[in-house]
Amino acid sequence: MANAVPHKACAACKHQRRRCDANCELAKYFPAEKADDFEDVYHLYGMQNTLKILKSVEEEERDKTIESLIMEAKMRLEYPVHGHFSVVRKLSIEIDKAEKELEFVRRQIQLFRGLDNRAGPSNRREGQPGQP
Repeated sequence: MANAVPHKACAACKHQRRRCDANCELAKYFPAEKADDFEDVYHLYGMQNTLKILKSVEEEERDKTIESLIMEAKMRLEYPVHGHFSVVRKLSIEIDKAEKELEFVRRQIQLFRGLDNRAGPSNRREGQPGQP
C-alpha cells in the first residue's frame, strides 16, 4: 500500500470533519472544490435530507438531482422569501410582455399588408418575384 494515493476529502466530509473513504456517498457530487455548493445545499436541506433525496432517485438521475439541489439552494440564498419561484414569476411576466408585443407587431404587419393590397398594382414595383 506504499503507492496508494491519498484520497482527498470531499466537501461533505470536510464539513463534518471526518475521514472521507471510498464509500462516501457524496464524494462524487461534492468534491473538495465544490465546498461552497455543498454548504449551500447543506444549509437548505441538511445532510440527512440530501442523502434521502439522493437515495430516492435512480442512479442515472442523481447527477441531475444534485444539480437541481444546488440550483435551488443558490436561488434560496439569492431570493430568501420565494426562492426560484420569484425568478420563474419574473420570467413569466417578461414572456407575457414579449408575446403581447409580438401580437401587436403581427397586427401591424397585417394592417400594412392590407393597406398595400388596397393601394392597387400601381404602387408595386415591377420585376418582383411572382409578378408578371
